Amino acid sequence: MQWGIPSQNEEDGPQGVADGVKDVTCWPSALTIVSSWDRSLYNQFGVAQAEEQKTKGSNIILGPMTNIARVPVGGRNFESTGEDPVLASAYVSQYVKGVQSQGIMACAKHYADNNQESSRGTVSAIVDERTQWELYYPHFQAAIDAGVGSFMCSYNKINGTYACENDKILNKDLKGKMGFKGFVMSDWGATHSTVQAANAGLDQEMPTSNFFGDALMSAIKAGQVPESRLTDMAQRILTPMFALGMFDRTNPGTTDTPARSTEHDTLSRVLAENTAVLLKNDGGILPIPSSVRSIAVIGKAGHWEPVVHGGGSGSVIPPYIITAFQGLEEAAPITTTVKYDDATDLQSALKLAASSDVAIVVASVFSHEGQDRFDLLLGGGQDNLIEKIVQVQPRTIVVLDIAGAVEMP
Repeated sequence: MQWGIPSQNEEDGPQGVADGVKDVTCWPSALTIVSSWDRSLYNQFGVAQAEEQKTKGSNIILGPMTNIARVPVGGRNFESTGEDPVLASAYVSQYVKGVQSQGIMACAKHYADNNQESSRGTVSAIVDERTQWELYYPHFQAAIDAGVGSFMCSYNKINGTYACENDKILNKDLKGKMGFKGFVMSDWGATHSTVQAANAGLDQEMPTSNFFGDALMSAIKAGQVPESRLTDMAQRILTPMFALGMFDRTNPGTTDTPARSTEHDTLSRVLAENTAVLLKNDGGILPIPSSVRSIAVIGKAGHWEPVVHGGGSGSVIPPYIITAFQGLEEAAPITTTVKYDDATDLQSALKLAASSDVAIVVASVFSHEGQDRFDLLLGGGQDNLIEKIVQVQPRTIVVLDIAGAVEMP
């Protein structure tokens, strides 16, 4: 703290407190939670996220991540709110309100038109005015209407100009037409200039001061950046901090403070239960009838290599993992046997599937920040595995733990 101003402790967290912090809840992803279509759950998720952020000493959560999933192979689609700006707006509004009800500031990101991870630092999104306002801005407007304290501008260029030094999207649209009163921080390393970025509406360079340290002071002294712009930056940063009570209390939390709770474990399960999507139920195979005496769980994702989060700044260290095999083994009646095969040996997996009453194939796709997926396939021979299992066992259930869209031949 300096001059009585509390430090901003910013932390990633679309799926939970990130950056290697332990003893936190690994929540279902935002793309999962938005599938519930339940505003109450969106709000509860925001509240619980903020509680854990506060416990770990954070006062600004770098979320919601609300980029429209326009590129199906997008590496961070698991963090996002899907393809529909109306649904995304409903989620963002309740999430922001939930987070900030706990005195933690939310940060709407990544503004704007951030649709891909591959080449994200050089690509230019060419977007016309109508598309911008109808598709890419509504969910950010919803965050503003919910009172969000901060925005994060994205890595990409927009119509040829970097987002974090783009006068059109920052000054004219965000702070002008959309009425945002808080501050804009850059994504990590997304600041490319001093004078242009400052005058275009960027308020905070993250995580360094290469452009907004001594260079900004020199630019102000030289008359290249008005002193009133510096005053505006300070006001925009401090105002939401005052509004959220950051000046009225200290946060004793540290990254070593345990943040998990029984209540959060329960909520995490409720979120997962209410957001799973059933695509097909041919023959009424679900729920599994009580007459079933043997279940085969097949696939690496079913036990040995479960996928419970994505990679990058959205990754979380899970305190525990209950695999599909473990869960079924625990839940099955005493009269039902549950066996597992990772399908490394295809013939072994086929034999187990054929000899069981029901086969459950668990397949997965992992993705991460910084690079898009190469295709929409399940990969690793998983499509072939599913086809072969179905041939020997017509009563087959396929469970997909996936980071976004996949082909399902």
